[in-house]
Amino acid sequence: MKKIDDKKIKGISIELDKSIKLNELDDTILDFKEKTDDKHDLDVSVDIVNSTLHMKRVKKPYLKLATKDGEKIEEIEEILVKHIDAED
Repeated sequence: MKKIDDKKIKGISIELDKSIKLNELDDTILDFKEKTDDKHDLDVSVDIVNSTLHMKRVKKPYLKLATKDGEKIEEIEEILVKHIDAED
């Protein structure tokens, strides 16, 4: 597969051969992910009908609005939400 050298590329579409297996795309996706900085997330999709791989960098939100006891919550943590009408 292709090697991706430029960090400034916002998105890329690669046309695939009919003989390429999906697990062969891992190296290309990981290479694009390694070159992506911490300010962006990676969005990957495969169009089976047109046989293309689409990868683009999506800017992460700047503000984190969710807090727990006044501290910012990371993506991994979950918040237990309790309704006021709940009888528990």
